[in-house]
Amino acid sequence: MGQAAVHIDEHLLIERLIADDPGARELLYDYYGPALFSLILQVVPDNKKAEDILTTVFVRIYSEVYTYKQSGNATLFGWMMRLTREIALSEGCHTDGKIVGGVTIQGQHSLQRFTNTLPQEKQKIFYLCYFKGLPKEAIARMMGVEAEMIAGQMKEIMVAFRNFLRN
Repeated sequence: MGQAAVHIDEHLLIERLIADDPGARELLYDYYGPALFSLILQVVPDNKKAEDILTTVFVRIYSEVYTYKQSGNATLFGWMMRLTREIALSEGCHTDGKIVGGVTIQGQHSLQRFTNTLPQEKQKIFYLCYFKGLPKEAIARMMGVEAEMIAGQMKEIMVAFRNFLRN
């Protein structure tokens, strides 16, 4: 017999996290860690670096969970995904230049260099999805196309991005 799905009451979980409950931290990590790690691997194809970034993500989540309610995100998972994406892009996508306070001191940010290699239409899709954190359905509505087209474009973009990072 298969394992039953577990429902997490986000409001209760948030209150427990704010109260610094170690059990809530463990539950959050076990429940959401694999999905967030998968998101990081889309940006940073190196497992060791992705693991380090995941640690950074959870440290930030635990220390900033009280800001979730003011974030405007509809769900805790949505907020965590946006935070994960920001951290992965910030920590995983820079050249040998040193980053201080989010600013590259030397060299051009590799994410910007990659974006510049894309055709204009794909640049827009990539920007809306990765920098603005919009879902594919919202991007499709904005661009007047089907969501499947946006999903296909994003798949191509992410393959190109992983190849770009390997070079």
